[in-house]
Amino acid sequence: MKQQEILKKLSIINVKNKLGLEELFSKKDIIYVKCPFCNSEKGTMKLNVTNNSYICKNCEARGYAIGLYAKCNYISNKEAYHKLINCDADISNNLVTSTTTNTKKNDEELDIVYQAFLDSLILDSNHTMKLLQYGFSIEEIERIGFKTIPTKDSQKVEICRKLIEKGIDLDGIPGFYRDKKFRWNFKSHEGIFIPIFQNCKIIALRIHLDKEYNTDTTDIWFSSSQDNNGTKQNNNIMVIYPENNRIQIMSDNQENRDIIVVSEMILAYKIASRFKNNIIIRSTKCYSKN
Repeated sequence: MKQQEILKKLSIINVKNKLGLEELFSKKDIIYVKCPFCNSEKGTMKLNVTNNSYICKNCEARGYAIGLYAKCNYISNKEAYHKLINCDADISNNLVTSTTTNTKKNDEELDIVYQAFLDSLILDSNHTMKLLQYGFSIEEIERIGFKTIPTKDSQKVEICRKLIEKGIDLDGIPGFYRDKKFRWNFKSHEGIFIPIFQNCKIIALRIHLDKEYNTDTTDIWFSSSQDNNGTKQNNNIMVIYPENNRIQIMSDNQENRDIIVVSEMILAYKIASRFKNNIIIRSTKCYSKN
């Protein structure tokens, strides 16, 4: 099965349509539906098509696409995954986005920018200790390339300025945007940058947050789709496989490989470094193949 087929089948839009959730209105990357748990007549449940999460502001039900399908059908997440994978996807929706984004650069250009960007950053002692507590060795931390995310505007603007001085073009790079003073800047949260590889090139950055979002996720994409001259990171579900202790996003010509479908990259890296190609992850829960 090709990557794009898997992405569609596991998307929150497909789950919404499979469950027959009534779509009341949409705004940017959010679809508002009637909550199937508290039966609110208003659109209290938000479906986020960027990270495939859901949350109801009325009953506070929350989680991700596979879990939503599982709860509504009274089955396990594992059963829900198999049912979704084995059925045709229905991704029709009325989603309207008013934000104009730049066209994303190709993988070669993304790799050049992200390599230079990460080279300009450091990993502070607190995050080093945190990664050691997760079970990483110093060698693994250095090889993977974790970096602490700067959060001060002045520092971020200066980093961008130095990149541009080196001839780096930030236009069309997810995560970067122009601020109100039309200076190049980048999205930041307190946490750690995680490089995501495809064919040995960094084609995206994942953010491991110091504090969880209200949807109970610790990982989000480095993306700037809602900012001036920003660019969207489109890979809302990762279909990945471990190779040489790095996480690689699967491409269509690798469809027969053992794969990982995961939302939390720290966990994925740990499993990849320990088990190589002998593990499958479904929504951060592990199922060994043997």
